[in-house]
Amino acid sequence: MFIDAILNFFSNYLIEVMAGLFTVALIARFQAYRVSKRDKIYFFTLTREIMVTIEKEKEQKLAVENVENYISDLMGKVSKKMPNRALRMESREQADKKENIISLQEYVGGKSGFLTNIQSESSVFHCETPPNFTELTHRLLGQDDKWNKLIGPIPLEGVARMIDILPGLFVVLGVFGTFVGISMALPVIAEIDFNNLETSGSTLTTFVLNTTFAMKTSIAGIFFSVILTMLNTFSPIKDVRGRIFKQVESTLHALWYHIQQSRAQATSTDVQLKRLVDVLEKMYGQKSTSDEKKVG
Repeated sequence: MFIDAILNFFSNYLIEVMAGLFTVALIARFQAYRVSKRDKIYFFTLTREIMVTIEKEKEQKLAVENVENYISDLMGKVSKKMPNRALRMESREQADKKENIISLQEYVGGKSGFLTNIQSESSVFHCETPPNFTELTHRLLGQDDKWNKLIGPIPLEGVARMIDILPGLFVVLGVFGTFVGISMALPVIAEIDFNNLETSGSTLTTFVLNTTFAMKTSIAGIFFSVILTMLNTFSPIKDVRGRIFKQVESTLHALWYHIQQSRAQATSTDVQLKRLVDVLEKMYGQKSTSDEKKVG
């Protein structure tokens, strides 16, 4: 009885369920792609400002003595350089509304902002052995709500993975609907009186309807699958996020290398100064000794 109830439900509403799931997938996909493009603008602008600041400091040959203070100052400089313009991902009418304007400065601020997360991981840049930058990038981005969340508590990464598997799921649902239609149609054949087809008209109608349903579900599943596959191919969310991840990872690598190089430069300068002081002390010490002998 339970199986029959399930078969009856899917034979009546499976295509509607697939259409509803497809509609939700399109809405979620649009929002996920929009958020990913917004993140790309932000992170590419942020990493570019970090790299420009690092290059200027290399030209000035500034030495890094305290890593925590240096990273804090660097993030402060980058934060001030971030443009205060809005990310206009919507239409002009929507962008004119204050609640729809997302400033690059707003991305920087907050307890879970990316710049704040770098400062919290400043101990990593102390070590002379290079860290696992892929793991470090995962950890830093994992703490950024703007990177992780789609809407409210809904995780963007989970939505992206679901969108990737939906084309295959629609094909499976189409095949499932075909089997449901066939399983509903086959028992009807036993009720057909082929010697008196006129009295079996309603039975034949039921058989044809069940067979038609079996075909329609496969067609609907293939259609939904093709549409989502094309969208995933021509506007991939995963590729956009992957490029952002690589950009952030390479920036962290450049930042670590710059800090280590500057610290080595500062250490070398300190050693040279200490040697110079020692030489001067020896010279003046010897001079004062010779003067004492002359006086004596």
